[in-house]
Amino acid sequence: MNLPLDPTQNDASPQELIQGLPSQAARRRVLQAAGISMDVDDRSFADALNELSQIQLRRAASQLQFAGARTVYYYRVDGLHQVSPEGATGRVGDAGSPGVYGSEVQTVTSEHDRIFVVCNVPETGSQAQLTLTKEDRPTTVATFKPRTQLLAVRAPDKGTADATVQAFKSYFELDDVTRVSFLDNGFRGRFEDACVDGYSTLRLQNTNAYDNTREIEVRSKEPKSGNISDVRVDSIVEDLLRRGDTELDAATGLVSLRTDVRSPKTGEPLHPRVTIGFAEGCVNFEQFVPEQILIAFDDVVRKAI
Repeated sequence: MNLPLDPTQNDASPQELIQGLPSQAARRRVLQAAGISMDVDDRSFADALNELSQIQLRRAASQLQFAGARTVYYYRVDGLHQVSPEGATGRVGDAGSPGVYGSEVQTVTSEHDRIFVVCNVPETGSQAQLTLTKEDRPTTVATFKPRTQLLAVRAPDKGTADATVQAFKSYFELDDVTRVSFLDNGFRGRFEDACVDGYSTLRLQNTNAYDNTREIEVRSKEPKSGNISDVRVDSIVEDLLRRGDTELDAATGLVSLRTDVRSPKTGEPLHPRVTIGFAEGCVNFEQFVPEQILIAFDDVVRKAI
């Protein structure tokens, strides 16, 4: 089953959604986030799901139905803080534009103190895809906390994310939108202080047009303990990051977030491995994570801006 879901095109039951997750680890994370204790390794897992109450099943489904996209792009939207929950979800009629095969808003819903705007857009946002039918275009999700200006767009690439924003802007009649750069106004320092445990790889761009080197990639040594070896503590990396002719482009590492999702081995809070695109203002989770973790990450970004 493909996630995130377009509710107007999918009527899968909560049990089907949970069983359709890509791994037992993903099932475990979703159930933990929903406050449900259950052995996902047991052969009777399907029968145990059927014994849960409808409230428990809906709570679990809310942790995964829009959480399929592992890449999130962040935008600052002027005027978004004026959009009330009632004004966002109380609109009547078809949210899309029948007969128009560009980017469309399909539905708007409220969950977890957030507004979720489900969109249907051409792949990569390309205008060459405008003739495709709705069934041939990916579902994306734009979400925000009411009374704030940060928009998180869950989409597979920058073009598709930008196309989602265009549909969002048109639907809510908003104008000024800028993608968040993780390099701006001290944001990187505040963001890293808030949640980054360490980076195992760094990629830097050489901004000097006269040099032959275009990019520099740094990889950590693999520690015997299996824990991450943070390259930021190396003097070579510190010098590179301070140089005026290099710019941090991307990094892969671990982040810490305040959630109830924990490691089944140690019981410690889950530290997802992510790749951060600093200039593009995006983050890619390297494994499926439930809604609770995506929301916690959005909160870190919003507070760091």
